[in-house]
Amino acid sequence: MRMMQTVLGCLAAAALVALPAIAAAQTAGKTSPTAPGKTAASSKPGTAGATSSPSPAPRTVKAPVGPVPVTAAPEGSTGPAVPPLPPAPPAMEPLPPLPPMPSATSPGAALPSTVGAPAPASPASLPLAPSTGPVPAAAPPGAEPLPTPPKPAFPYSGYINADAVRIRSGPGLYYYQLALLNNSAPVVVENEVDGWLALRPTSGVFGLAKKSDLTIAPDGKKATVSAPAARVYAASEAANRHWGVMTTLKQGDAVQVLGPGEGDLVKIVPPEGAHIYVVAQYVQAGAGTGIANAALNIVEPPKADPLVEDFKKADSALDAEQKKPLGQRDFTAIAAAFKEIAEKTDKAYLRRAAEGRTAFVQGLVKQQDDYLKVQAISDQLDKKLAEIRAQEAAKAAQVEREQKLAKAEFVATGLVAPLESMEEVDYPIKYKLVDQKGHPLVVLKSSTYDLSKYVGKIVGIRGAKTYLKDWRIYLVTVDDLEVIE
Repeated sequence: MRMMQTVLGCLAAAALVALPAIAAAQTAGKTSPTAPGKTAASSKPGTAGATSSPSPAPRTVKAPVGPVPVTAAPEGSTGPAVPPLPPAPPAMEPLPPLPPMPSATSPGAALPSTVGAPAPASPASLPLAPSTGPVPAAAPPGAEPLPTPPKPAFPYSGYINADAVRIRSGPGLYYYQLALLNNSAPVVVENEVDGWLALRPTSGVFGLAKKSDLTIAPDGKKATVSAPAARVYAASEAANRHWGVMTTLKQGDAVQVLGPGEGDLVKIVPPEGAHIYVVAQYVQAGAGTGIANAALNIVEPPKADPLVEDFKKADSALDAEQKKPLGQRDFTAIAAAFKEIAEKTDKAYLRRAAEGRTAFVQGLVKQQDDYLKVQAISDQLDKKLAEIRAQEAAKAAQVEREQKLAKAEFVATGLVAPLESMEEVDYPIKYKLVDQKGHPLVVLKSSTYDLSKYVGKIVGIRGAKTYLKDWRIYLVTVDDLEVIE
């Protein structure tokens, strides 16, 4: 189909080219040349301007090879010279009507022949459009864009180009705000991090360092880092947080002390290398018109919610109570404090937190009660066990006493007592056994036992027994002695 359209387009183009030439020849009184071997048809008298029936249009027109000869126009004619017509083709069947010419700009359209068409106008002959000003010179193909002006080298002076610009403790929106700077406030830029500029700390910003990491001079105005490393946290009067690290000092570094801080912290002058941060688009290089090192326009911190403060106090009390030994804890006041906060607050987050603490405390109270119950049972068991052990010990002692008494027959059993009449005499018989009423039973002597150690004790003795006529009492030489009581 596409090939047919192309052929038809070529035929139409050839017909358009041939028609003007035929018209010019008829105007000059000439007829088309005849084909070889044939005679052209002549006009009849009285039919001037009439011609014989035209032959059907040829299917194709072959372009002549070589230069096309030009026939001069007759004298007195003002028409242009025209090329001679090609030989007429043989008569053929008439063709059906041609389809519309395809657009030259449509895809796949065949371009018409330019034979006999007027030459396009040269650029010099085209009319110029009215000038509206200087025409910018077009960049040559492949030319590189103009370089942007270089950024100033760090450090450089600049100024804030907007009002109420937030200054933060670090290069990010999640870092806490230290203060606000107003338009034209001068700053010193020392670095850039991901679209944030690192500034030298200005007035109103100070550092916080742990007192335990410093050795403070007697005058309290200077200090030296005594720890291997000491972190300096960014702070200001408006910032209620101080976890952002401005810089880290090494052992031996000297700092200036501004005064005591909260807890174990002290305020110090920001040391060299400490930075605060601002978004880069809010700083313009150059000198600001504001006062150098002007005090920051610090935003007043919002007033603390008293219920939030009560929550913090109750939370601290809860931590302290949990550190006590189990069984000595008292959560009554703490539970009441959290319950009151949950009832009074109009903030949903604080109510949820207080209710959560209340439930947690209730769990601790139950744990405490269970422990006390078990502890009471344990105390009762320990007491009962002590009583049982005491009874068992008494029974064991009685059995032991009875066992001692049930051993082989003692020669005598009684309380060891000294002989009063022999206390100052160097005589081997100095002790005796007496009964419960103090009546002497036997007298004693022994080379095996030091009888003085058994005075006042009930003993059983074994040994040789001899009757003393002069004393009218028995003498026992103690070979074996057992303490009964």
